[in-house]
Amino acid sequence: MSHHKSKFNIYNIFRDLGKFYGVLYMLLLGFLILLGAKYVSTLDYNKLFTSPGVLSADTNMRVDLPVKKGTMTPPVDVIIYSTPSPDLVSKGKDIYNTSCASCHGETGAGNGPAGASLNPPPRNFVDLKAQVWKNPQTVSGMYITLQEGIPNTGMASFSTLSPEDRFAVIQYVRNFNPLYPKDTPEELTQLDQKYSLATGVKAANQIPVQLAMDLMVLGNDTLKNDLENILSKIKSEKSDTGAAIYKEIVTDENKALNSLASNMKWTESSAEFLNFLKTDPLDKGFKAGVFRLSQSDAEKTWQYLKNLFAANRV
Repeated sequence: MSHHKSKFNIYNIFRDLGKFYGVLYMLLLGFLILLGAKYVSTLDYNKLFTSPGVLSADTNMRVDLPVKKGTMTPPVDVIIYSTPSPDLVSKGKDIYNTSCASCHGETGAGNGPAGASLNPPPRNFVDLKAQVWKNPQTVSGMYITLQEGIPNTGMASFSTLSPEDRFAVIQYVRNFNPLYPKDTPEELTQLDQKYSLATGVKAANQIPVQLAMDLMVLGNDTLKNDLENILSKIKSEKSDTGAAIYKEIVTDENKALNSLASNMKWTESSAEFLNFLKTDPLDKGFKAGVFRLSQSDAEKTWQYLKNLFAANRV
């Protein structure tokens, strides 16, 4: 009988270790897959794929108007204020730095920090060719912009400033570039006539919406009757485009009319009317869709309502 002795072979050892680690790797991989599946099953997919809440046009933010008695602004000589003076420019600088520089920048180049997210961007007062201006670059054109604002942009109306303060801001801004065009006498006359600057302007009275509604409840028969007449005429109107648009943007007829009656400043211009609509529309009885109202439709609606309120003494 012969005996066969196996020789020691180191390669056999490494081959067996390879099989061992291969099995161990597969077990570990399977464990990780099971662990991952269990974790995924605990996720709340509604929260995982829902974006954080943001304020939208429908957000019901209540900021009621204070009681304010309308006052007569002093008469303004357009010819005098259309010409710069050191005192006027100095006054304009203070107002500009307080109310305008955050968007338009301290140097007037339209690069203020608050204007970075605006589209279109704030007006560049230094480079007169950098943008297309909606209103002329004359004193009268710039005054119209301050008075009425520019709808669908970040430029709101600054009608709360007195006429003198508006001219002061304009004269300071025009210092940023010596090439601003001058007004013709006819343009200044038209500006004067449009806003009754030489005779002074009566600012509208305003009261909070809730107070206006409370007055009706307490028996303000005159206002109540006037608004009832207006509502009746709106309902019976079948041909006026402005009336049709108004009916489309209202959710609560009584609240909407009381809101309009509580602050007649909207009667000053279609821009003021748009500003009125876009400030807490839901609180005032209007749809959030007023944010999409075009300038043309706003103009028709404003003209219709303005005439209607004037005819009914409100």
